[in-house]
Amino acid sequence: MKVTVVTPVYNGMPWLPESICSVAEQRRDVELEHLVYDGGSTDGSAEWLREHTSLGYEAIIGPDGGQTDALAKGFDRATGDIFAWLNADDVLEPGALRRVVEVFTADPGLAMVTAACLVIDAKGVVFSAIAPPPVATLRGLLCLSANPPQPATFFSAQAYRRGGGLDRRYDLAMDVDLWLKLAETGPIRTLPTEVLARFRVHPNAKSVAGFAAAARQNLRIRRRHGMPLRSQAAVALIQMGFVRPVASPCKHALRRLARRLLIGPPNIDPTTRP
Repeated sequence: MKVTVVTPVYNGMPWLPESICSVAEQRRDVELEHLVYDGGSTDGSAEWLREHTSLGYEAIIGPDGGQTDALAKGFDRATGDIFAWLNADDVLEPGALRRVVEVFTADPGLAMVTAACLVIDAKGVVFSAIAPPPVATLRGLLCLSANPPQPATFFSAQAYRRGGGLDRRYDLAMDVDLWLKLAETGPIRTLPTEVLARFRVHPNAKSVAGFAAAARQNLRIRRRHGMPLRSQAAVALIQMGFVRPVASPCKHALRRLARRLLIGPPNIDPTTRP
């Protein structure tokens, strides 16, 4: 089975080389197509991509409609039997693609395979991990707050096309919409004891900067697919998307007020003129 990996890039430095190399190193294990879409980077990413095509990827450099648009274009032209996407700051584990091919070869009817994913910081230090969802069914994905970890999730090309692919309307939780569509087309296999990728968290990451907005978009997507409002996922997403953004500023203001009431106003130098 052939694997197609799509990597969307926009100012991917300094992590882009590690991400690209983590895919290139697996060419000895599987038949591989790697499509890299750079949407107009200004940090040296595009230049690096032009200079390192010997790593085996195809670089498509030029304006696009954002991350989801770049991914959709990649999957539309992909020729593999198994699809994956790897963001420019994430990393595949050695042997990950070989393992995925083994699972799909043993059960070609699978729509999706998802495994555990390590969480790393800007320097690559592991500080957490994400497990695959405990109930790998459409209802489980809808009603439980756990999502398949995107870098460690791989899906059938046939299932992707049957489900309608990525929806360009979504720019933050497009993966959630895709997982639900895939779950409607066929079974999901989880590999809870196997780590297939590393997800990087850093201040500039879209998942960090747009955390609350992503939760709100996630909620809308799940509701459109039939998630009940009383489910665990709905409660968690309402808290993340609506309650916490309002509560956090109020909490800080209340702390400041309590501090003034208990300790008094800050010391003022009487010789200081306003």
